Amino acid sequence: MPYDSTSPLPPGETEPLVRIDHVTKEYLRGNEKVIALRDVSFSISYGTVAVVLGPSGGGKSTLLHILGGMDRPTTGSIYVLGQDISGWTSDQLAKYRRETVGFIFQSFHLITNMTALENVELPLMLAGVPKETRRLRAMELLDRVGLADRQNHKPGELSGGQAQRVAIARALAADPPLILADEPTGNLDSQSGQEIMSLLTALAHEDGHCVVIVTHNEDFVPYADHVLRIKDGNVQEQVQNRPSATAEIQRGNLGHARWLTLYALAWHSLVKRLARGLLTGLGIAIGVAAMVLLIGLGSGLKSNVVQGVLSLGPLNAINVAPEAAKSQSGGFLGPSVVSGPSHPITQKTLVRFAHLPDARGAYLNVTFVAGATYRGRSTTAALNPLPPVKFWSVPGVLPTTLKGRVSSKPLHVLLPESVAEALVGGTHPQVGRLLGKTIVLHIETVSGGLFSGQGLTGPAHPIRNQSVIVMGIINSGLGFVPYSTAETWFKDFSSNARHLHYPGATVLARSLSQVAPLSHQIGAMGYSTTTLQQALHSIDKSFSLIETGLGAVGGIALVVAGLMIGVVMSMAVLERRREIGILRAIGARRRDISRLFLLEALSIGLIGGIVGIAIGAGVGSGINVLVQHSSQVAHGIFTLPLWLVGIGLLFGGGISIIAGAVPASHASSLNPVDALRQE
Repeated sequence: MPYDSTSPLPPGETEPLVRIDHVTKEYLRGNEKVIALRDVSFSISYGTVAVVLGPSGGGKSTLLHILGGMDRPTTGSIYVLGQDISGWTSDQLAKYRRETVGFIFQSFHLITNMTALENVELPLMLAGVPKETRRLRAMELLDRVGLADRQNHKPGELSGGQAQRVAIARALAADPPLILADEPTGNLDSQSGQEIMSLLTALAHEDGHCVVIVTHNEDFVPYADHVLRIKDGNVQEQVQNRPSATAEIQRGNLGHARWLTLYALAWHSLVKRLARGLLTGLGIAIGVAAMVLLIGLGSGLKSNVVQGVLSLGPLNAINVAPEAAKSQSGGFLGPSVVSGPSHPITQKTLVRFAHLPDARGAYLNVTFVAGATYRGRSTTAALNPLPPVKFWSVPGVLPTTLKGRVSSKPLHVLLPESVAEALVGGTHPQVGRLLGKTIVLHIETVSGGLFSGQGLTGPAHPIRNQSVIVMGIINSGLGFVPYSTAETWFKDFSSNARHLHYPGATVLARSLSQVAPLSHQIGAMGYSTTTLQQALHSIDKSFSLIETGLGAVGGIALVVAGLMIGVVMSMAVLERRREIGILRAIGARRRDISRLFLLEALSIGLIGGIVGIAIGAGVGSGINVLVQHSSQVAHGIFTLPLWLVGIGLLFGGGISIIAGAVPASHASSLNPVDALRQE
């Protein structure tokens, strides 16, 4: 029958709070069967002090554990509040212990890293009571047991009598009708023992609780209304005093532990073992830092490559080479090797391309490789033609200038920032000083552009050096010259200026959706084509593999850290068996114990993840500074996108939860009776 704490008791003055009918408890000790209780029957009412007397090993503790729902009888029934609890599930028994039972132990069983106030609050925390309400209740109970001035002291700072009073206050937190005390004065001096017994008697006779005291001390008999003598599992019942009628205790229907409450308990435990938690989290931090750093480097390199590709032209541009491509093996930047019959690209071909149905226009595509000289400093520059002016309105067709402007006048050039820095020189080159200045270019070779299969070729006859004016600085690996200048230079390069065969062409589609059909049409004409969309797709695919590989290297460190967390959490379970038993005794469900340890592991993982992200970002930023000072990469090679931060936290927390799952499951499966015996 499901437990319902709000259901009324059956009418009648003689209805007992507890009724045990023919209970037997057997268990195995090795191969020997031990009978702890033999056909036990009795009942206890509200407002009663019941003393269970007997020698050690006689079955007293077994009877107490069965009454408290921490153990089950082999046969027989246990009725509490008119309901048989002997067949209840683990969660139902946990609810029963939270709402109906208050345990008082001989060894106090207080959580050592909590204050007296927090120990008293603990049952209400597990019952989901709001913080302010449970705090007021705990302060009220500590005042009642005479410890209002010791509420912020931890168990190690209290005397034995004071610690037992805290345990009594904790047992009363949920105002349970049934209080079970196991040798409550066993570790106290005689005066403290008498004070505790007087307090327990008052709880029964004045407040209406049913107090069951398990002891071997005959001195408790004068306090008892009901005496149960137990020996070898047999119980003899003796009614000492008939308690006066007492109003039944009215109880609310409590809930169960909330996630936030369990997280607070997990954090409390983590802080107590801070050094171990930090060392464990350091393993996660190193793994996350390695993963973030390696993937961040891959992402940064990808960003630089993509930025360089996008600077080559708009996404609706199609680069055409004269060779028909039968195979492609150029990696992520397109075909570097093409084979098949060659179809010359001439001025007529450009006109033909421009008149295709989906085309907006076509123009020459060529790359000039030249030596650049300025005031005694020399470097190498690669220059492409700007599109004809009539296409400048197409989005993305013009490069973005960092300094200066784009010009269509002959012999005006746009230089890459890296080339400008080399020509200016110095530790911190001021590239703006080149604007409007004349540099000398010695054109050495020409090719069909970055995406063409045609290799570098020298001029048919020597051409003179070109004096050009720097009009702008751009963040790209390629420089640009006006279209008219490029046409003139190519004619000078060619052996036959009247019959020019261009090494490459660029065709602009009218829209992004028309790029693929137009590329197919040009391919059907016998030419090989490459688009920036294809290049970006190849780049993304290639770098995804690189980032996965780099992330796997960092993942190895995370796996090792996860194993470390699993070992540490397993040790924690062994060390905290008594704490687990206490939590189970005062109403924690198995899932609450499991969640408690998982949240502790998650906290370690998230802290390690945050520290690891900070370390990885710091090292990556340092690499960027070094790269920017020692190379031509303006923006460094490490980036930390938001998704990588999320992955770092996800992996840190996820690995920790996976590693903590087995220890958490072990902790939740511990028998509360066995766990409480762990000192």
